[in-house]
Amino acid sequence: MFLITPNSELTEVEKSKLSLLDKIFRAPTEAFDLYLRNPSLGRKELLRLHYALWLLAPISKIAGNLIKIVLDLIFGEEVDLNLFSGVITSLIIYPVILLVVSQYDVVRVFYRKVDRTKGENYPAADVLTLAFLAFSASSIFWILPSPINLGLIGISFLYSVYLSFIGMKRVSGVESKEILIFFLFGTAYLLSISLVFVFIYNIIRTLLN
Repeated sequence: MFLITPNSELTEVEKSKLSLLDKIFRAPTEAFDLYLRNPSLGRKELLRLHYALWLLAPISKIAGNLIKIVLDLIFGEEVDLNLFSGVITSLIIYPVILLVVSQYDVVRVFYRKVDRTKGENYPAADVLTLAFLAFSASSIFWILPSPINLGLIGISFLYSVYLSFIGMKRVSGVESKEILIFFLFGTAYLLSISLVFVFIYNIIRTLLN
């Protein structure tokens, strides 16, 4: 999908991914329906779409830094010639957030006890991962100066959280109260795992010292 040349013809998968990205902003409920009913859109393609959007972050940040340097040369008294300022931050923030979101998705799937003998099935996967496409799309905002870019990225994060509620209601049919309980449970679960790793790390560091 990424870096499509003007003369290249889009494949059906690429068209589906572009449609998915369009619907996540214009018609979120349709985006979840499209992802679930389209066999060509699986977790692999969803992650590829995230990766393509992440690549826009460092490109946008470098472009923003270049614009700032040019404007400072023309109008400013002091010029910061660091073209790569903030590039690392713009690049790592998205995979870190998505890693946490994907863990919430795992917890969500196994949150309820499912009795397969009664024909019950696990809920659809990747609902939260799909909702956070909006956050990954905020990578384009890095071209703007601070704090405007950070403000818009923060709004994109909150919008993705809102889409998570929409997605869980659409896919699982749960109410807002139950979704809040799930997020509290998921946060407690992930914090517990983090504390275990911190505890093990402190023991190893103590033994090595």
